Amino acid sequence: MSSLTEHPHDHATSGFGDGERYQLARPDYPFDAITYLVDSLGIDEDVHVLDLGAGTGIMTGQLMPYCATITAVEPTPGMREVLSKRLPTVKVLDGRDVAIPLDDATVDCVVVAQAFHWFDAPVAMEEIHRVLVDGGRLGVLWNERDESVSWVADLGEAMRWPIYQPYAVGQDFTPVLASGPFVNIERRKFSHHQILDHEGLLQRVLTTSYIAVMDDEEQRTVMRDVQVVVDQLPDTITLPYVTDVYRATAQLR
Repeated sequence: MSSLTEHPHDHATSGFGDGERYQLARPDYPFDAITYLVDSLGIDEDVHVLDLGAGTGIMTGQLMPYCATITAVEPTPGMREVLSKRLPTVKVLDGRDVAIPLDDATVDCVVVAQAFHWFDAPVAMEEIHRVLVDGGRLGVLWNERDESVSWVADLGEAMRWPIYQPYAVGQDFTPVLASGPFVNIERRKFSHHQILDHEGLLQRVLTTSYIAVMDDEEQRTVMRDVQVVVDQLPDTITLPYVTDVYRATAQLR
């Protein structure tokens, strides 16, 4: 049996152990979403940004042109290793949502890309608030497959997404953020896409955490069904995404 009943944090950590595959298969974030966050969070050369749950540093790298000081915190060794090799000037720390290895009030902005749904939200938001300066800002975003496109919906069914999804695609996280010490919450959506060949799409599917931790037999069964969908697609595939973005301001202490 697969370990799909383990604690969400442990499930995410074990599911994302292959940092090289993740880096090669996962998309970046759209330019207009990045510029929205940079502008709305006040990111510039003078601010210290924390990328929390940084993974292989996809978001970290996209923010580097805008600020001089970025700290990346990531719990998974395989992810940290790839991040450090890709971005050797970035300070990379072992930590997680409820245990950020930074002192109080030491960062101006926290950004969480493709990770907040794994967090223990009530505890994590207090921990994020702790490391932020007074009036510091929080940005949260996800690339979500656009299942309004029929073949993408078919892919989700083949992946068993409706069964194992860690959160509902399109879920509004505004109430979650508003339940913590944050105000002035805004939500924006952006269109994005990823160009893949057949093998690239299969690798993209294999980076899905719950598929990565399935036992061999279960994973083979899922990937056979995924292959049926992929075989019907052109050689060059445009995988569409909706990028869901939130920004918020830390309440004053």
